[in-house]
Amino acid sequence: MYIIYGVTDCPHCLRAQALCMEKDVDYAWVMMDWSSTYRDHIKEKFSWTTYPIITKLDYESGDEELLGGHSELLWFLSDDE
Repeated sequence: MYIIYGVTDCPHCLRAQALCMEKDVDYAWVMMDWSSTYRDHIKEKFSWTTYPIITKLDYESGDEELLGGHSELLWFLSDDE
């Protein structure tokens, strides 16, 4: 499952959600609009400064691994893999 950390006025965040729907993959949307403290925490945690911040969740361990942003998700979910 992918976790998309994003803000509502971000076109790349919306594209990432649309891509997950198009590819029929599980994802969760974490809206980052309201808490600047939490936004700063997530940016620091994953060492990523732009939105969206997309992670892949390992169900067994509960760990999240940084995938990247919209471009990285697009590459990762491409049909050419």
